[in-house]
Amino acid sequence: MTIVELPIISIASQQFTTVLSNRLCAFTVNYNTTNNRWSFDLAIENETVVQGRRIVLGADLIEPFNFGIGRLYAVNVGPVGTIPGRTELPSGLIRFIQVTDDV
Repeated sequence: MTIVELPIISIASQQFTTVLSNRLCAFTVNYNTTNNRWSFDLAIENETVVQGRRIVLGADLIEPFNFGIGRLYAVNVGPVGTIPGRTELPSGLIRFIQVTDDV
C-alpha cells in the first residue's frame, strides 16, 4: 500500500497539480464559509472529471467513479471529533491523502 499526502494550505481557493498512479491530476480546492467545509474539483489528463466534491471523513471520495488513480480520503489525525473545517485541513489535523494498492 502506498499513501501520498496531498498538500492543502491555508488559502480559501487553491490549485495544484500532481501525478497519481502515473496520471496527471489537477486539483482545485475551495473553502465554503457558509457550511465551514472544503470541496474539490479534479481534472485527470486535462479533462474535468469531478466538480464540487465535498471533502468528508470516512469515505473514498472518488469511489463511485473508478478513475484508476487509487482512492482519496480525508483522515482525522487530530482529536476525536475533528471535522475538515477552515483550519483543520491546512493545519494537518485532517489529512487529504491518496491510497493505492501496491501490485
